[in-house]
Amino acid sequence: MSGSPVNELDASDSSAADRRRQFQTQLATTELPRHLALFYRTHAEQIRVITTYVARGIRQGERVVYLFDENDVETIRDALTGVGLDVDSLQAAGQLTLIDANEIYSDSAFDPVESVDAFRDIAADAVADGYDGLRVAGENSWSFGLDCSFDEVMEFEHRFDEACPELPVTALCQYSLEQFAEEAVGKALQTHEMIIYRETLCTNPYYTSPEEAIEYGAPLSNVALLLEQTRDIHQFRNDVERREERLSVVNRVLRHNLRNELNVISGRLQWLVEQGLFDEAAREHLDAVVSATERLSALSENARHVGRTLDDRQREPANLNATVEEGVADAVCEYSDLSVDIDAGPEDTVVADATVQTSVREVLRCAGTNLSAPTVDVRVEADNHYETGTVEIIADDGFIAEAAMVAFENDSERALAHANTLRLWVAQWTIESMNGRLELSGQPPADRVRLTFPTIEASR
Repeated sequence: MSGSPVNELDASDSSAADRRRQFQTQLATTELPRHLALFYRTHAEQIRVITTYVARGIRQGERVVYLFDENDVETIRDALTGVGLDVDSLQAAGQLTLIDANEIYSDSAFDPVESVDAFRDIAADAVADGYDGLRVAGENSWSFGLDCSFDEVMEFEHRFDEACPELPVTALCQYSLEQFAEEAVGKALQTHEMIIYRETLCTNPYYTSPEEAIEYGAPLSNVALLLEQTRDIHQFRNDVERREERLSVVNRVLRHNLRNELNVISGRLQWLVEQGLFDEAAREHLDAVVSATERLSALSENARHVGRTLDDRQREPANLNATVEEGVADAVCEYSDLSVDIDAGPEDTVVADATVQTSVREVLRCAGTNLSAPTVDVRVEADNHYETGTVEIIADDGFIAEAAMVAFENDSERALAHANTLRLWVAQWTIESMNGRLELSGQPPADRVRLTFPTIEASR
């Protein structure tokens, strides 16, 4: 495989670019663990994953170390250049280092403890030099050339996990499914909290923490591993099915029964009001009941809106300015007196998840509901490397109530009892699902909402 042509990765496969794009989005919207593994079958698949992973680290201000073994250094250089990285400049600045794996893993006498210590030193140097952390990618074919058992390699993996809380490092181990034996792959699978398989980032249900490995004697054989996880997955599916059934009942009550009964109550109350049968004191109580019924009906309708909004989410990248404009257009269509001025960001910024539109729309719906003749400024920005995008929504007056601000600060959902605040929670859930955050500012009521979320590089 050494010296394989890099142009194989996109030359004749139009879907390869789409797969890389989807993986870019996953990396941008997922908080990575310290230790993950790539299991691949083809060289093209390997190159697409590692170049995306390395480019993300570079653009996030991390120092990146690539440990090559099966691929030669020129293959890796050409691949990284092919995704837009200036390899010469990055190497000269010290942000990118390409190292023969044998320089880290001694081919004379492999020592798991010494290898972990070496990574600890490299990570400390990265932080001392002003980088946000260390990102490592290593071709694990280095283990074939060592005079040691694969279990010793697994000891190194577990020791690395134990040291992870101390290390500002994200490490990607690479395993070729065409070269590593099934038993070795089964063991490697158990030592990584997340894996990349078929260019998809997955939470690993087979992961065994170092503590569990000591207690239960992991790594297990492939058969024992499958039996253990079959039981766990079976239990998980049963739990999910039961919870789905309960949620279905609750949704039917909210979406149908509750709404219908409220319509009956509202109609009868309106009839009583029109009859004029009550004195002024009784009329005040009747008006209070009518208002409470209307609020409850609004809450039911907003709950239905939440369900539709979250169910309809489709994750895909999009131009940042365009997706913000769509969110604004949705809100203005609903609130005709809502006036919105957009200060656009850089034209080529691509948001990693187009559902930023949902968060923008829901925040503006709060303004449209809580303010009379609202005027709102929407400011769109991106950082120098376009790794992070922000949208600030600023109104002339406060439109986020104090109760909602307290609920957000205390990570509490008690403000869900208010229909208007439910919209803000939809914005919060949506932005958090793509590894972003929502912040409120201003003295109660808040007059500014800031959305921060990951972006990815534009298509080349």
